[in-house]
Amino acid sequence: MSEVEKKLSEELKLKEEFNQYDPISRFHILAELRSQGIEPKEIGLVPGNPVTKKVPSGEKMATKLVNRVSVAAEDWVAGIKSPSRDPIEAALAAKDKFVDRLNTAIKEGRWEGGLKKTSHAEIVKVVDKLGSKVFTDGVSAREDKIKRVFGELQPLFQSVSDTIQAMPDKTDADREKRLLTARKLMLEVGKKRRGS
Repeated sequence: MSEVEKKLSEELKLKEEFNQYDPISRFHILAELRSQGIEPKEIGLVPGNPVTKKVPSGEKMATKLVNRVSVAAEDWVAGIKSPSRDPIEAALAAKDKFVDRLNTAIKEGRWEGGLKKTSHAEIVKVVDKLGSKVFTDGVSAREDKIKRVFGELQPLFQSVSDTIQAMPDKTDADREKRLLTARKLMLEVGKKRRGS
């Protein structure tokens, strides 16, 4: 048997074994091979037909997304202004689903794994591209919300202050107790704000 025939025979055997796996297993095999720098087409696992549709490169897909986003910006604004349903009500209705999926992601390590895929340098690069104006514009755009929140917080803060001011302040033990009480009261402010 010639080298070419031997190689074809090995590829055929490999392909037959591969095709016996279920689609999920085949996907994992292909992904693992590619992560090791092995192209499945080159070892005969998937067809090498030039007319077979190929997924575009990551760079091409990303460029396409960025270009389409800039064109769709006005559609995004319109969608935010008139959603098909109230987003707050929808989020509240989906609370149990959110908690279940988050817990599953944490148990399976997906939450942690997702965080590990990014970096501080990546975040800094975005900030450098956007500049500080995005931050100041974002805060300015939320001025009404900020005023509402501080309006709700002010009487709670005042209550914390009044409570602390009424406590003894003569000894180090008194001052330590005031500090610990202030911390506990600020935790209570958070609970009150959350409605718990």
